[in-house]
Amino acid sequence: MTGRDNRRQPDVGKGVVVRRTVRFGLLALVAAFVLVTVSVTSAADDGKKVTLTVATIRPVDTLNPAQGELVMDYEVWNLQFATLTDKAAKDFATIPGLAESWKGSSDGKTWTYTLREGLEWSDGTPLTAEHIAYTINRSRDDEWLNYTATLTNVKAEVADDRTVVLTSSVPDPKLPTMDVYIVPKHVYEKIPAKDLSRYQGLDGVGSGPFTLDEYKKGQFIRMKANPGYWGGKPEVDEVIFRQFTNSDAMVAALKKGEVDVVHEVPPAAYNDLTGDKGIVTLDGQQGGFTELAINGGAGLKKPHPALLDLRVRQAIAHALDKKTLVEKVNAGIGTPATALSPSANPEWIPEIPAAEQYDFDLAKANEILDAAGYEDADGDGIRELPGGGDALVFRYALRSESEVAKPIAEFITGWLKELGIGTKLSTYSDSQLTTVIGKGDYDLMVWGWTPFVDPDPMLSYFTCDQVSSDPKDPTNYYNDASWCDPEYDRLYKQQNVELDKAKRVQIVHDMLTRFYRSGVYDVLYYEGDQQAYRTDRFTGWIKQPAGIGPVVFSNTSPTYAVLKPIGGGAGGGGGLATGAWIAIAAAGAAVIALLAFLLMRRRSAEERE
Repeated sequence: MTGRDNRRQPDVGKGVVVRRTVRFGLLALVAAFVLVTVSVTSAADDGKKVTLTVATIRPVDTLNPAQGELVMDYEVWNLQFATLTDKAAKDFATIPGLAESWKGSSDGKTWTYTLREGLEWSDGTPLTAEHIAYTINRSRDDEWLNYTATLTNVKAEVADDRTVVLTSSVPDPKLPTMDVYIVPKHVYEKIPAKDLSRYQGLDGVGSGPFTLDEYKKGQFIRMKANPGYWGGKPEVDEVIFRQFTNSDAMVAALKKGEVDVVHEVPPAAYNDLTGDKGIVTLDGQQGGFTELAINGGAGLKKPHPALLDLRVRQAIAHALDKKTLVEKVNAGIGTPATALSPSANPEWIPEIPAAEQYDFDLAKANEILDAAGYEDADGDGIRELPGGGDALVFRYALRSESEVAKPIAEFITGWLKELGIGTKLSTYSDSQLTTVIGKGDYDLMVWGWTPFVDPDPMLSYFTCDQVSSDPKDPTNYYNDASWCDPEYDRLYKQQNVELDKAKRVQIVHDMLTRFYRSGVYDVLYYEGDQQAYRTDRFTGWIKQPAGIGPVVFSNTSPTYAVLKPIGGGAGGGGGLATGAWIAIAAAGAAVIALLAFLLMRRRSAEERE
């Protein structure tokens, strides 16, 4: 911990002449006050760690960036693994990362990056261009889930230790941005492709501002400051992600000072916290949304046959009162949605013509099903397939690790019941549901996404090759609509090489309008990240993007590396916390009171004289 001693010696007797006995008495009192102050601040000065504690209900899937998809995974990766280029906190502009500079060819297909001097991994191994090229080429060849959308057409070559050359076989609108996590070659080259899915990334070797120190599944993740980080060792010594199973307990921990910041504050608690002294709440916007996904039938397992009928999906879309979900489930926080949001930048969301929107209309939904021949032949309140087939009872996958999943399900199943559609709910953890999605073993489910800045990754998830086809390895779980449309794929490839920004935006709008019309993905509402943090321990919280974004769990999570403790405090309930400052204040008040008493005695004595 660097020197941040905020103790100041108080001025004593400045410009005042007092009797010797009084002067000595005051000096003694001041000395006593200093001793008290030293005793309570010694926690910060005796080598205790400065700890930032982040509260979340999010679980970790894996700490291996070649796998995993959960928000918590990305937050850890953001801290542990640096990228070739970084993103500005203000507006996501491409800025230096491991590379200090880059230069492109005239055709824009070849980019040469120069690395910073003296880069190294947290274990002391030099971080050279070889590690960059290894990550890019292997992840492309082995089709790592979190890398393929960016690197499909890119190859990397080493010019020297500090120079790597990237060449794209096609025009690439994403370059020169290269924001995939760079992994340590000396660790990953020992892991065969067949074993990579089992590798959990617990070795703690990284190049970011913090690296893994300890992980207790379901309890916490402790990350320690990386002294070899190219941006300099952070002033926070360790970051602890503390996992809660109950949101109310999480919020209570923030109020009591046991944690410093809370991610995903429940809507009702968020409104209650707003205005609390010493706590800042924010609704961080970065393109997030919650959706009802309907199995489109392209996966390993098939949905209820009625869901393969566009008319049934359209009826379901008309049965969703999105405004009510925002008001009743999210306490008014959020915006009823139409098309999917593929980016933190809202310009990529198409405007769906009013006449084509699936607005809330139960009467219209029932008319669609009636006209399509779905009748309740036996009078039990549930429609059957045309001609007397199976009843329309759909399997609804319910997330156990979400505060809003259950109330959303209550509303949706209630509206479906008014259409004569039944539901059978099954509850899954996020990890379990990921596997279920990969197999296509569901009919309906509600989850959400927080997209990247460039829309390409989010768009890529719904291409045909993202639907699992191998029953022994259902690891392609990003296409959680199990949907395949050749025309969508054609448009995806087109936008992927379009360098003209305006033309690319229009192509993306066409893709997402088509996706909206398919009825397999009903985006319920656009939402921010409701967060809250204390103001008494750290300063330097950064919103990404500026003004509207969250301070943690953002695209590159810049806050952690720049936070500074206030008054040498250790944060998260350790070191110089609130109680210590109260003790100091009490001691100071006592000194002031005694000082005033002695001065009054001096004045009285002088008056008598």
